[in-house]
Amino acid sequence: MSESEQHKVVARGAAITACVVTAAVALPTLAGRVETESVRAEFRKEAEFLAERIEARAPVESATEAAVFDTPWMRSVEYALKRSPDSVQDKFGQRYRDLAALETYASFQPAHLDLAERNAKEHDCLSTAIYYEARSEAVVGQVAVAEVVLNRVKDYRYPDTICKVVFQGSERTTGCQFSFTCDGQMDRFPARGRLWQRAQTVAAHVMMQMNKPLTGTATHYHTDYVDPVWNKHLIHTRTIGTHIFYRFPQGREWAEIRKRTEAAT
Repeated sequence: MSESEQHKVVARGAAITACVVTAAVALPTLAGRVETESVRAEFRKEAEFLAERIEARAPVESATEAAVFDTPWMRSVEYALKRSPDSVQDKFGQRYRDLAALETYASFQPAHLDLAERNAKEHDCLSTAIYYEARSEAVVGQVAVAEVVLNRVKDYRYPDTICKVVFQGSERTTGCQFSFTCDGQMDRFPARGRLWQRAQTVAAHVMMQMNKPLTGTATHYHTDYVDPVWNKHLIHTRTIGTHIFYRFPQGREWAEIRKRTEAAT
């Protein structure tokens, strides 16, 4: 073999070796890219699906059981995601919860423990008000009662927490704002069972501001089988179930109230 032919063979071998090395490096990288793009496409598809379901407030169902259901916090987030009560944990909700949990940990401060404890107490107080004031009502009626409590929290004429609003005046024999707090109901009929669980669910729903306003900023209500004197000084807003709701007069409405009061006397 001549020297020139040897050079050609060596050059060809070097080229083949270079191609093999390039392939050995490039093919896994290319495969990795394909796999990455596939994962991204799947994630994008699932994220779009989840967003559509949340936007439509439709349940996301799956047939996979998950131990994460054992924690009350996860159950509250599950409720927030509008999942079907009959469905179990799904990978879309799981991903959503994981992201929310990570964001929470990233901004965690010791003061958040106190906030969590206060929120738990507020939730219990609102659940108690719903249970004793409206446990026989449909859900919409229970939401309306809870809304009145929160409307009072926002009103400068009342205390600034749910528990203080619900138990306002309960230390006195007369003057309690919600009768169940001073008439012995809580001792005679302790909250429990399915109706208590429903009251807790409604309270969480309203505290997370997932309800649409129902009562027209009402701060008062009474059942439809009584006619208290104080309702003459307020503006009727809605009747929902067995409860009639009222709010304080505004602007020119005060003149109307005075005329109504004078006519009654």
